[in-house]
Amino acid sequence: MKRPVAEALMHHHRSPPLWKLWSIVSFGILAISSASILIRLAEAPSLAIAAYRVSLAAACVGPWALRFPLKAKPAGSIPWKAVWVSGCFLALHFAFWIESLQGTSVASSVTLVSTSPVFTAVLSSLLFKERIGPLMWGAIATCVTGSAVVAGLDFRLDPHALLGDLLALLGGLMASGYFLAGRYTRATLPLTIYIFWTYGIAGVVLVGLCLISQTPLVGFSLKTYTVLILLAAVPQMVGHTSFTWALKHLSATAVAVLTLGEPLGATVLAFLLFHETVSLPTASGLALLAIGIAGSGFAASRRPATPLRSSPR
Repeated sequence: MKRPVAEALMHHHRSPPLWKLWSIVSFGILAISSASILIRLAEAPSLAIAAYRVSLAAACVGPWALRFPLKAKPAGSIPWKAVWVSGCFLALHFAFWIESLQGTSVASSVTLVSTSPVFTAVLSSLLFKERIGPLMWGAIATCVTGSAVVAGLDFRLDPHALLGDLLALLGGLMASGYFLAGRYTRATLPLTIYIFWTYGIAGVVLVGLCLISQTPLVGFSLKTYTVLILLAAVPQMVGHTSFTWALKHLSATAVAVLTLGEPLGATVLAFLLFHETVSLPTASGLALLAIGIAGSGFAASRRPATPLRSSPR
């Protein structure tokens, strides 16, 4: 790891008050819960939906991001390679996950894509030497159990549904990469600059995939364009940006676990709007998710994010 980045994380800034931290994260959970519902309402190809989501978000924040003088930071301290990696992971996360919603249910898709805390915890320990405490591991185990209950009960031996489940799982792995890259990069880049470049890079990758696969990007209905704007404004600009902000104050693992609040909100919305049934066992699985999220929040409050340290010379 480059020394300027390591030093920035070791000399960590003062964390915000807990009430502010958890208020912003909770608001972010509410925002991202609407994503799968809006995606279902958009009559457009999955890749096009993903491309519009991040591209419009980048365009919205662009006027503010471009006002920041990059020379205010030493050139060597800006990890541009990590920014590119983060943007690519984000693009693949959306590409896999949004496509999964075409083949499996909202509950199964959102739950499987939320396996990212497991990948994040393991990779954080290996790459950043971040110590995951017993309480956080317990919270992750509880969340995984809850996810297994929800996804297992919704499991269908149908090739189309199985492909959707696999794509959702891959989306979770890509989300883990996004969180890890964000944890590393946010040490030196302000939030506005980081999300502008990350969302913009993800948009370029997704538009490129649309062109390669000949996926249409225009010709949609007014309703679909409205939904795409809402998708960029609410779950992306409010939801994802809230978690990206939190990466500077919490470990990548803690943030990844907190995003598991999405299945709770998304499943309730799917029940209300699409009449997707929620059985008692599935509700029990969602309850386990809620307990795990609460436990991770408590663990993160007790153990601040471990500063990343540079590799020994």
